Amino acid sequence: MNILQAINDPLLFKPFLQDGKGDTSTWANWEVALRALYGLPIINSSNRRLVQECTGRKVSTLPDDGFKTALFLTGRRSGKSRIASVVGAFEAILAQREKKLAKGERGIVPIISPSKNQSRVIRDYMRAIFEVPMLANEIARETKEGFELRGGTRIEILAGDWRTVRNFTCLAVIVDEAAFFGYTEESKVKSDTELIRAIQPSLATVGGRLIAISSPYARKGWTWSQYRRHYGNGNGSALVWNCPSRTLNPTLPQSVIDEAMAEDLAAAKSEYMGEFRDDVAIFLPREVIEQQVIVGRKELLPRGETSYFAFVDLSGGRADDAALAIAHRDERKVIVDFLKRYRPPFNPYKAIADMIQEIERYHVRSVVGDNYAAEFVAQAFTSHGLTYRKSEKPKGGLYLELLPRLCSGEIELLDIEALITQLASLERRTRSGGKDIIDHPPGLHDDLANVVAGVADVSARPQRNVGNPMF
Repeated sequence: MNILQAINDPLLFKPFLQDGKGDTSTWANWEVALRALYGLPIINSSNRRLVQECTGRKVSTLPDDGFKTALFLTGRRSGKSRIASVVGAFEAILAQREKKLAKGERGIVPIISPSKNQSRVIRDYMRAIFEVPMLANEIARETKEGFELRGGTRIEILAGDWRTVRNFTCLAVIVDEAAFFGYTEESKVKSDTELIRAIQPSLATVGGRLIAISSPYARKGWTWSQYRRHYGNGNGSALVWNCPSRTLNPTLPQSVIDEAMAEDLAAAKSEYMGEFRDDVAIFLPREVIEQQVIVGRKELLPRGETSYFAFVDLSGGRADDAALAIAHRDERKVIVDFLKRYRPPFNPYKAIADMIQEIERYHVRSVVGDNYAAEFVAQAFTSHGLTYRKSEKPKGGLYLELLPRLCSGEIELLDIEALITQLASLERRTRSGGKDIIDHPPGLHDDLANVVAGVADVSARPQRNVGNPMF
């Protein structure tokens, strides 16, 4: 039985995909995509045109045995999560890959996303597929992050850690939001490229499929390299299917897309039209940042005859983080000595009091704060006898100053993963008028990156600051 037969079988996958009237016709274009993935015949001219529009290649160039790696770069609400769950279920119970397992070897179909909450969407879809009577008997037991089938195959969430995919034999792997790895601190994956590199050997034994789904985002990482290498390439070894949301989901109201386009054209093109953003680019490659990290160094204690400098980033304590960085200068090199983060919710006055204790350990009497700090911040520091002033530069300007320092090796960073992730996640965005803005991705934080950039700027100009030596 092939995957299309399973999709149209009322005892298997059809109940999961059909609408209230028992109709699955809205999934017709997805069925064409699955034909391309599995090497099934693509039988009429309209379907052939669809394949060429979405892959950039002619049907005649598709391999007869399908693809082992597929990347579906489609807009939001296109149904890609539900189709990925169908592929995962098919590979788990009907593709018969378990026959290639060694005695005592167990197969797994992992669902991997930047966060566990994202993975649970596909896990729940896959679990719903097994609610039909014929498949319900296949469930042996429920687990914390998935479920196990009678033959021993597990469907399980493995969220955002490249180390967790090793030592498994994978019948298939579902990677959700593939373009967004490395952006969150919950994810231990440094990049989507690193994740895929760790996954691929686990599929080799049984010839399992890697199915990656995502909305396009920035032109970087594995998703962008796959698109560049395989989209439109008649000899490409991976299937890259790229199209707008409504190509695969005609039930999505056009009004939803029109409203999004009117509100933010660049974002809507990525979210619904399946286009990579040309206004977002990587600011700092992670490998450049890691070269300046002193492995194992979490903090340097205060030393005599050394002038230290402090930079703070405060918030109201409800949603945003606060942070403190202390550093000193050794000739041309800035050395970060101390870094502390305050996660919300917190009392900003208590956070400032704690910062002052840390600052006084390094005998710093002058503090520089984020350009947008509220007036209460200055009052809180000055009430404790410290000189406080706002940075002369906005954080985007501080990041621009930090860039050459990192690239030339004129800074030593602490080995703190959240700092490295925040720096690596910074984006350069082009706005109207051609002006570039350096900032964190929407919904994420850059407090640690901000204070490190700030303290590096302050430390580089000691003649303008009052960083008193300890003795």
